[in-house]
Amino acid sequence: MADAAATAGAAGSGTRSGSKQSTNPADNYHLARRRTLQVVVSSLLTEAGFESAEKASVETLTEMLQSYISEIGRSAKSYCEHTARTQPTLSDIVVTLVEMGFNVDTLPAYAKRSQRMVITAPPVTNQPVTPKALTAGQNRPHPPHIPSHFPEFPDPHTYIKTPVSDKAVRLLMQ
Repeated sequence: MADAAATAGAAGSGTRSGSKQSTNPADNYHLARRRTLQVVVSSLLTEAGFESAEKASVETLTEMLQSYISEIGRSAKSYCEHTARTQPTLSDIVVTLVEMGFNVDTLPAYAKRSQRMVITAPPVTNQPVTPKALTAGQNRPHPPHIPSHFPEFPDPHTYIKTPVSDKAVRLLMQ
């Protein structure tokens, strides 16, 4: 089993490196995802026969797993966009895994292994809310001849003409 310090850091108290738990929703979201990856790494180590692991080792393996998953996502997105789609499909992920040197034929047998550990789902956390962009002016509603499912007009400052005096034009031309 993975060492108690590593497991406690993975599943535990909500603190990291002695710091207080963040009240920022974005930080809490990322910490929850990070803790889940640490639990996965600890479970894989246990499954592989390790009885303990240094906290630094678990952290390094967690970082490697996170980087690997991120790279799979980036590459799959790239393949998806290359074929003029916006949502990656299973075939995009399979191509990504093959390009990364992974033997995808071994996945079904790995998924059906008898000694696998089942990890409970992480607690539901909301993704961080992206702040809305600043707007200038009031958006115009659609005229009756434009269907309501069309996008809204852009901010008025992007298309409304602002009169400029002749004096200002002369100053700019100098």
